[in-house]
Amino acid sequence: MDARDVWKSYGKNVANQGVSFNIDEGEFVAFLGPNGGGKTTLMRQIYGELYPDRGEIRIMGERPQKALRFMGVVPQEGRPLDSLTAEEHVTLLGMLKRFSRQEARAKARELLELMGIDPKARVDNLSGGNKRKVLIISAIISDPKILVLDEPTVGLDPEARREVWNYLVEMKKEGKTIILTTHYLEEAETLSDRVYFLNKKILLEGKVSEIKQKFSEYYVVTNVDSGEKYYVKREELMEFLGKANFRFEVKLSSLEEIFMRLFQ
Repeated sequence: MDARDVWKSYGKNVANQGVSFNIDEGEFVAFLGPNGGGKTTLMRQIYGELYPDRGEIRIMGERPQKALRFMGVVPQEGRPLDSLTAEEHVTLLGMLKRFSRQEARAKARELLELMGIDPKARVDNLSGGNKRKVLIISAIISDPKILVLDEPTVGLDPEARREVWNYLVEMKKEGKTIILTTHYLEEAETLSDRVYFLNKKILLEGKVSEIKQKFSEYYVVTNVDSGEKYYVKREELMEFLGKANFRFEVKLSSLEEIFMRLFQ
């Protein structure tokens, strides 16, 4: 998948500014950035709901609208159909992806039970987190080559989020290409091969380990009692700690701390 100099505006408001990236087959990539930073706009162009004003996106050599048959998508604002049972909802999406009714129903039951959802439960009676899981299952039932997940675990409790993580890890092992946006920095750090920091344009890109190494000249010193954080250069660390009049913890920058430094 390739994007070249992608621009997208809403009137005078620029959402994406000259965005370029390359994602290899079987790679798990996360896009990180603040609210209003253009992540969802970019995802909507990747799965073909929007067209770039300038530039282009190619997926498996095709425009996104033609490549949609290879994709499973969980939009940020997606909502399941409340009038159906969980099984009916997922089965319908499987049939739209050209499974037979019998095949789609069997796969729907398997995935729903794996995610801890009663297939016969009405969607409108499910919790917000389980509704989100129904959307994720509906996206993966067709065994897509590419998954586009825009804030897929928002609203999930920690246990449910881990269940989704585990399933995504298994999908990656099967060679799926996965594109994720998330505000959970631990999620990106745990799952991703590479991350892009996006605020209208790409600010930083690389493997998580490479990015952390790039920022490793700074240590994060945390006041254990107040929670206040200090970013201290390696060569100044011993002097800083010698003058500290509080209990402290010292560690290298996490992805979350790098995010905060980029977008503060």
